[in-house]
Amino acid sequence: MAEPGPGAQRRPRNRKELIVAAAARQFARRGYPDAFVADIAAEVGITGPALYRHFGGKSELLVAAIELEIAQLAEAYDGPADLAALLGHAARHLLRPGRPHALWDRNARFLEPAQRDELAARYGRALKPLRTALAAARPDLDRRDVAALSVAVHAVLDSGRAYERATVPEPRAQQLMVAAATAVAAVPWLPLGEMAPVSAERPATSGGLQPSSRREAALAAAVRLFAERGYQVVGMDDIGAAAGISGPTLYHHFPGKSAILVEVIMRCLDALYFDLAAVLAGTDDPATALDRTLASFVRINVAQGDALSPLFTEIGNVRPEERAPIRRAQQDYVSEWAVLLAAVRDDLTAPDAHALVRSAQIAVNTLRRYLPAASAGPADPWVVLCRVGRAVLGLPADSVGPMS
Repeated sequence: MAEPGPGAQRRPRNRKELIVAAAARQFARRGYPDAFVADIAAEVGITGPALYRHFGGKSELLVAAIELEIAQLAEAYDGPADLAALLGHAARHLLRPGRPHALWDRNARFLEPAQRDELAARYGRALKPLRTALAAARPDLDRRDVAALSVAVHAVLDSGRAYERATVPEPRAQQLMVAAATAVAAVPWLPLGEMAPVSAERPATSGGLQPSSRREAALAAAVRLFAERGYQVVGMDDIGAAAGISGPTLYHHFPGKSAILVEVIMRCLDALYFDLAAVLAGTDDPATALDRTLASFVRINVAQGDALSPLFTEIGNVRPEERAPIRRAQQDYVSEWAVLLAAVRDDLTAPDAHALVRSAQIAVNTLRRYLPAASAGPADPWVVLCRVGRAVLGLPADSVGPMS
């Protein structure tokens, strides 16, 4: 067979792997509905028809991308049985640049039910060594509470993008990540009862009083539907039907779905900043201010988590001209935490503090979705989430007191 000419490109032997890696990046960046096969092909440097020789369509690419994420998690947790050694092993693997993040959490709803169930089981098996090591290290916890704690520890270890964004050097990032995960693994726990499996979506809540205002009813319906189905697959007609509002009336209040999403996100940011202003005005002690700011974040997350989640998961769907001010406000909010944390911990640089704050927020936001509904009493998820947040930040487990 003739050799390729000097100007010809050899077809890489790992083209299929390159396609999967590109698909994972596109899904992580844009979400499944807004990622396009043509863009995935272009990133690899091939045509669409060439990509279809390997995969039947976008749904197959999503399965392959999630399989890649699960395989990398399995490799990360295929380490020593000792918890301390396993955390270090996992951190080294999970801090690899370019590794896909949160593909399962953000895109599992777009899988066919049979595929979702199969991949959920595989995801759970990938995390099994972590649960086993935690169970050995925490004999005070039963199986369900070990499962809950493993969600929190894994969220910390899976927050590598926080360190990338803060430009923390990898050796330092590994040190901070292991310390945070170790602290979370040792957090004083409370028995929380029945846990949702790691693969499950948090069930929709029902009951309670509904807003009398049509605009507020539409916002409440949108928050619920976005949480249940994802922003991309929910239409204005769906929101109107859920709120009992006709299409023309809904468009009288909001020009489109993006405007509703922006309103939801901005309300959450306003609530966070409203509490932050009260915290800063109420004390001159950075440790007290940081603890109260964390408590505020947890309270809003528990009470309005479905509304807060789009700030982390759906902001890519906001139009660029509206996304920029939201990003700035979000970054400024993180910076307020980071300044307080750096004042409390003189061993941290500014990038260190930013990374740990983002990691703490990720851990709280992730664990909240797997906890039972809030209850009055010592096992209230609010207490557990505050303790987990403090552990990531390197603060004492006990609160310094409520907001005054």
